[in-house]
Amino acid sequence: MDDVDPVDLLETIREGLLVLEPDLTVRFANRSFCNTFAVAREDTVGRKLCELGNGQWDIPELISLIQTIIPEHASVEAFEVDGIFPSIGRRVMLLNARKVSRPGNNIEQILLAIEDVTERVQLERERSLAHHRIELLLQELAHRVKNSLHTIAAIVRIEAGRHKSGEGKRALGRVSDRISAIGRLYSNLEKAGTIEAIDASIYLKEVCSDLITSVQQEGGRAISLKTDIASEMLRTERTIPIGLIINELVMNAVKYAFPDETGGTVIVALKRESGELHFTVADDGIGADSRPSDSGLGGQLVEGFAQQLGARVERESGSKGTTVHLILSSPDGS
Repeated sequence: MDDVDPVDLLETIREGLLVLEPDLTVRFANRSFCNTFAVAREDTVGRKLCELGNGQWDIPELISLIQTIIPEHASVEAFEVDGIFPSIGRRVMLLNARKVSRPGNNIEQILLAIEDVTERVQLERERSLAHHRIELLLQELAHRVKNSLHTIAAIVRIEAGRHKSGEGKRALGRVSDRISAIGRLYSNLEKAGTIEAIDASIYLKEVCSDLITSVQQEGGRAISLKTDIASEMLRTERTIPIGLIINELVMNAVKYAFPDETGGTVIVALKRESGELHFTVADDGIGADSRPSDSGLGGQLVEGFAQQLGARVERESGSKGTTVHLILSSPDGS
């Protein structure tokens, strides 16, 4: 290796290379530099760095950094130059520089490596722009879906209002509540500026609050809501069935736990335990033994959505009320 001419080594490097004297005079320019910038070596060597081309290297910050390399044993790392160069037009260059010296002498020089990253930067910008456009389109989609769901829910409620009483009126009301639960999700996604995930504490509190408020307005029953929902980010595709399950469980509690216009409390909670997410809906009404079974549509929806999520449902009931747990053993969906 001692017999290898350093100039020959520099000529094999694909990056453009300049060897500078301490006063920033160009001592050597390799073939890659000359090819990249379409210049002749004789028009480059012997000139100051700031005099090259049309002065695009005359950047005070860059010059200042390079001038510290020898006296302060510093270096220049990934300095970006975005400019218009003679013959080749606008390019983005990434600069790295450090002190070099040959063994056996006291000559200190600066090796300046110049990498053309124009295409990479352009691709990154195009990718970022495309990603931004996709986000805007998805947010617009979420907005349209939200509005459509709210419209459908309103139509169903109007239809329910035409029924003076009976199971038909109640059934339409429950359908409207289910549609509204999904609409609430898209409303929160729109506010958050994302379509990928939503904070469970925000979404589920609003869904449950809407249900209880609706019951209080329609029936005048004194049913209160208590929530203890941890802040957990849930992926959108999992949040929809989770929201519908919680919606069904709260509706079921309101419908069956407090007969004869009695009041009570519904508690909704979420916490993480040993890597699992535990959703809980509890009431202090009558126990399950005094209530209709969960074999109706609501119960079937809960079981179906739980199976879709790979979750399990556990129920506890007694004289002090009923508690239902929804347990997700893989909350991240992996």
